[in-house]
Amino acid sequence: MTKFVQLQAQLGIATTFIVCIVLGAGAMIFSKITQDLVISPIEAMIEKVNKITKDPLKAAHDEEERLLLEELAEQHEQGLHEKTPTKNCEHEKGIVAKKNEKGEGPLETLMLETTLSKIGALLALGFGEAGSKIIAKNMGKEGDVNPMLPGQKAMFIFGFCDIRNFTDATEVLQEGVMLFVNEIGEIVHSIVNKYSGAANKNIGDAFLLVWKINKDDQEVNPQTGDVVVKESPRMRQLADMSVMSFLLLISGLKKSKKMVKYNTHKGLNTRMPNYEVKLGLGLHLGYAIEGAIGSYYKIDASYLSPNVRMAERLEGATKHFGVPLLISGALQKCLTLET
Repeated sequence: MTKFVQLQAQLGIATTFIVCIVLGAGAMIFSKITQDLVISPIEAMIEKVNKITKDPLKAAHDEEERLLLEELAEQHEQGLHEKTPTKNCEHEKGIVAKKNEKGEGPLETLMLETTLSKIGALLALGFGEAGSKIIAKNMGKEGDVNPMLPGQKAMFIFGFCDIRNFTDATEVLQEGVMLFVNEIGEIVHSIVNKYSGAANKNIGDAFLLVWKINKDDQEVNPQTGDVVVKESPRMRQLADMSVMSFLLLISGLKKSKKMVKYNTHKGLNTRMPNYEVKLGLGLHLGYAIEGAIGSYYKIDASYLSPNVRMAERLEGATKHFGVPLLISGALQKCLTLET
């Protein structure tokens, strides 16, 4: 009887031990699944929201990088890299592998993360550089969205770009005029963005472009209270790039294959003999108030200042002087001196 009781006790201990092991293993597996499927994706989404809150413009760059990685992955899967590997090819494969490694996870959470990235990119794209602070301030606080925020005074280089003979082109092209403007806008925006500028407004046949001057290159005049720029290599480089980008716009339109179809368009040449796509360009440096303009129904992130109007007037004066580009004396003083 004693041996039976001992055996029964040993079996009970063994059973308890096995149950503990099973429960422990189950808890660990459940914890890992929960971590992988719930906690980690939520943490990743929170991290993305925090990044968008701190720097909305970075979301646009992250989205572009993600799309590039997806394109490289698709090319890799289609066998476009089946040739002898090169250093560049190996680098691309490394990027693709990194992308695939990050892409593991439940489909639903990946879709949510992708949606968050797209929302951040669209916000940055819609509001532009001028509206990044509006997005950041509203996402970083609780309560309703409040677009009514005070503006900030700073120095900028303003560029105004207008399409010549736009009224006639609209009457000839009709529905095709949207494609016409967007193809010109693609050239304008890409060149300006490459040279440290940013597109702010698309006003029908015109584009407002802005070069934001670094805070370290600005100072307040103690006597007048006006914001002025300080002479520095960085300031001169930015001024040089604004002029260089507009010069490249002029040559870019002449070189663009997309513009050939308009230069040789039968209707446009009948209306305007020897038609050629041309732009009027004005550049000016001055202060402006950067912020949101509008109401709770619709806001635009833009700039208010007589200096914005001055850039537009310079562009308008190009018609009278018969030149494609005019720059103001304020900007000319900041350009690199000829050596």
